[in-house]
This record gives sequence, structure tokens and C-alpha cells, in this order.
Amino acid sequence: MKPKIPATRVQSDECFISIGQVIEDGEIVEPGELHFIHKGEWVEVMPVMTVKEVMNLSKLQQGASDNGTLGDSLSQLCRELSRRVIKWNWTDMMGEKLPQPYNKPDVLEGLTSEELLWLVSASNGQETAEERKKDLELSVDQS
Repeated sequence: MKPKIPATRVQSDECFISIGQVIEDGEIVEPGELHFIHKGEWVEVMPVMTVKEVMNLSKLQQGASDNGTLGDSLSQLCRELSRRVIKWNWTDMMGEKLPQPYNKPDVLEGLTSEELLWLVSASNGQETAEERKKDLELSVDQS
């Protein structure tokens, strides 16, 4: 299957999981130990967002309190994102290949919250890998 809009390949080297992170009053006060779990891996994404995806991101930013629960908004976000994450070579925590994500929201629901947030950031097409790296360095330096 070939998308109508060319997919963008994004290197996943800067995707990390933080173990032992401490958040107080919505701010990271201790970054914890960072594990870059997708070094050498990539994702291919459609560089456009649906209105539903934007709405779900907005709900999540507002705490999803008005129309549904946080879990509902995350599930809907995974559903929409699975239509844009076309292909990847990601592996799980044991190094086993993950199933391809296209149109499989359950695959995205099996990711960690950090992986899902990274995918949203990487797939929105507004931030380069270098900008994401600078953001990561800033968040670590501020702690």
C-alpha cells in the first residue's frame, strides 16, 4: 500500500524512557535515568494530523475532564495515530520486533507513555530531530 502523501522517515534515536523520574506540581524535578530504547530504529509517518487527533491532544492537555476519561482520549489518540504511523522497525523491551502499527491502535496502546508522546511529537512534522534533541537536553539540564 502506498500513501497518497509521501511518508516521512524519522530516526528514533532520541526516544527515551525515564526510570525514577520525579514530577512535582507538573514539573520534572528529577529526570531519573534515561534509557534510549530505540537507538538505530526509525518510524515512517504521514506528516499530517487529522482533526480528531488534534481534538484528542487538546483533551489530553486539558485533562480530558469534560467529555470522557483520560483513557478514552488516549485510546482515541492511538486510533488516529495508528492511521499515520505507517511503518517502523521498532523493537520491544526485550529486543523483539514489534508488530507493524498501521491501523492497529492496540499496538500503540502497548507502548509506554513516553514512547507514545515521542511518536506524537515526531509525527507532527513541526520539530526536527535536532530540535527534539535540544528540548531533551533542556529538560535534563533544568532538573
